[in-house]
Amino acid sequence: MKRRLAIFISIITLLCSCKGDNNHTAEKTIFVSISPLKMLAEEITCGDFPVEVLVPEGASPETYDPTARQLTEASQAQLLLSTGLITFEQSLVDRIANKERIVDLSSGITLLAGSCTHNHSHSHMHHTHGIDPHIWTSPRALTTMVRTMHKRVMALYPDSTKYDVAAGRLLERIEQLDTRCQESIEASETEAFMIYHPAYTYYAHDYGIRQISVEQDGKEPSPRQLALLVEEVKRHNIKAILLQPQYSIDKVMSLAEECGIEVIVTDPLATDILSEIERVTTIICGVDEQ
Repeated sequence: MKRRLAIFISIITLLCSCKGDNNHTAEKTIFVSISPLKMLAEEITCGDFPVEVLVPEGASPETYDPTARQLTEASQAQLLLSTGLITFEQSLVDRIANKERIVDLSSGITLLAGSCTHNHSHSHMHHTHGIDPHIWTSPRALTTMVRTMHKRVMALYPDSTKYDVAAGRLLERIEQLDTRCQESIEASETEAFMIYHPAYTYYAHDYGIRQISVEQDGKEPSPRQLALLVEEVKRHNIKAILLQPQYSIDKVMSLAEECGIEVIVTDPLATDILSEIERVTTIICGVDEQ
């Protein structure tokens, strides 16, 4: 009997210990709202902490609703990094108890209006006051976002000089990317590019070029609007339509065939957002991809 009791106590002790370890792990985890923020957080923290993404791969941030488990885990995390502009991110503020752990990475960025209104499954999703949320697709906005992220990490770990160094390296990479984008656009004399869903509003603004969206206020273009898009392709000598993987190629195929141009899939939600921005620059500048 005593032996059985001892075994029972040992099992209970082990289970409690495991639960404590899980709580400790959760408290050290960093949550990010979308995939492009994951790499930035991992680089700044040198991979010292698990980084979890709320929106799973292939899902649309505009229609995503975090699960109850995600909300619980995010509440326990040491940081929750978000753009602060996507609908579900804004709802997190009301649903997560530890609001001081939420970091709004749009802080310090001049926000731009956009026609980013979505129509999914017959429901309309509007971003706050018509603000375009895609700040992470511009190197210059990314610089501000990384600085905000770095500041919060250093507030938690003020003696960790390696995080200081890592953030400096990341900012240098983004600055070099910014320079290459600017030089490529100027050298190619690019005036405009065409994309199905307007995800590069900040990029276009920063480099002084036009983003021409096939999607019109979250809806398919009318026949008259399609005719105008054909004219824009000819006027600006556009060679390709950019299409996000979250959308069907059928949405742009007829336009591409009529204009005799390519459809190229690019992903503004790519984890390695720096490489994707460089790739987009290569495409819109008319340079053949290697």
